[in-house]
Amino acid sequence: MKNELIKKENGVYEIKGTIDAKEWKDLEEKAIEILSKKVQIKGFRKGQAPIQLVRSRINPMDLINEWTNQGLNTLYRNILREFRLNPFIQPEVNINDQTADSLTATFKITVHPEITLGQYKGIEIELDKVSVTDIDVNAEIEKLLSDNSELVLKEEPAALGDTVVFDFKGYVDGKEFEGGSAQNYSLVLGSGQFVPGFEDQLVGAKSETKVDVNITFPEQYVENLAGKDAKFVCMIHEIKTKKAPELNDEFIKTLNIGGVETVDQLKEYETKQITLRKEQQARQKHLEAVVSTICDNAEVTIADAVIKEEVSKYHKSLLSQLEQNGLTLDQYKQITGLDDEKINEQYAKEARANLVRSSVLQKLAQVENLIVSNKELEEQFARIASTYHMDVAEVKKYYGTPEAQNELVQQILGGKLQRFILANNPPKQEEVKEEAKPAAKKKTTTKKAAAKKEESSEASVAKKPATRKKATKKAE
Repeated sequence: MKNELIKKENGVYEIKGTIDAKEWKDLEEKAIEILSKKVQIKGFRKGQAPIQLVRSRINPMDLINEWTNQGLNTLYRNILREFRLNPFIQPEVNINDQTADSLTATFKITVHPEITLGQYKGIEIELDKVSVTDIDVNAEIEKLLSDNSELVLKEEPAALGDTVVFDFKGYVDGKEFEGGSAQNYSLVLGSGQFVPGFEDQLVGAKSETKVDVNITFPEQYVENLAGKDAKFVCMIHEIKTKKAPELNDEFIKTLNIGGVETVDQLKEYETKQITLRKEQQARQKHLEAVVSTICDNAEVTIADAVIKEEVSKYHKSLLSQLEQNGLTLDQYKQITGLDDEKINEQYAKEARANLVRSSVLQKLAQVENLIVSNKELEEQFARIASTYHMDVAEVKKYYGTPEAQNELVQQILGGKLQRFILANNPPKQEEVKEEAKPAAKKKTTTKKAAAKKEESSEASVAKKPATRKKATKKAE
């Protein structure tokens, strides 16, 4: 058997394969054996008649078809094995020559993304410095007060941030339109829930008054309303404003934060929480930068058909989401201002980026032999069971399908990859610069003093200067 690589281009291989006379003859016998099991001869059970008897009963065309299929399947398997190919879709096959003595066929094979790793260890990227200011702490406390605020009625006119409870009806060309009305609707002014210009016109409104709001729908809107002028008749029922609690020890005790009972303790607690959050963000940013560099360093070949298949998946996902939200694809295009070409360009860019990342990390795991053992999988089952107070058997049942279990395996593998990358690409340490010292006055030294100074100098060279290492915590 001879297999010849004719052309390799952008993730697509064109390979000619040939089956020699001996193997081709063996495959004929295999085809006859397969077909013989379907032949019924009187006096024998189906598939049990002597092969000599069966041969004459096999349809010649059926034999040629089965023989050819066996030959093509054999060629395909051997080509994949010889060239170590991972096919993405079914190949295109062209039979070049088929005789009683041999079979020659050409296969056009589109493969999964092919990766050649570049540098993936010793990548030096600095970890962002973390600092927490009084502004950060005060903003967090203000948010805490806002979250614990209560809405109270106000007599004054509505202002941005207030909640207006009102009825409204929308009219276009003097006619009420579908979906343009509601009763007792609660709207936070400035939240941007309604089309531009709507909420601003309710600022200054008072309770139990009528307000006419005139707007123009954006050009990128649903087809029947896009670019049209509309009038909304609004009946204001109530205006509510947030009343924040007073920041004192009594309020802080109601938060039930362990060890926090005073304003000072709350500030200290929030400082620690903000620090932890910023440190985690810094570590995540560092990890993403390292992974991005590893991907940039790799040589990646992705066939157009692979990108096209991924784009097709994105389209299906988009249609599903639109259907859940009661929209059509045409309406989505009108709202976003995108056409088919722009959507495809956007999806192709996303698909390529995601494929590069996943394929490079998969190749890295393969090269470094990072695998998930049965023991690790069992340990993960036990952790999930403990977290959700379930029996391990229930957890295993939940992950009973190959797809679900593979998803869990990928999660575990992702954690191992992350730990490997962080261990081999620690953050770049900040250089410690020595401060310039004032020049010492020149002194006359004795030989003994000079010798002592020389010993001291040698000792300082031999001893490595101490450097402060930043404390880093591995992200799980």
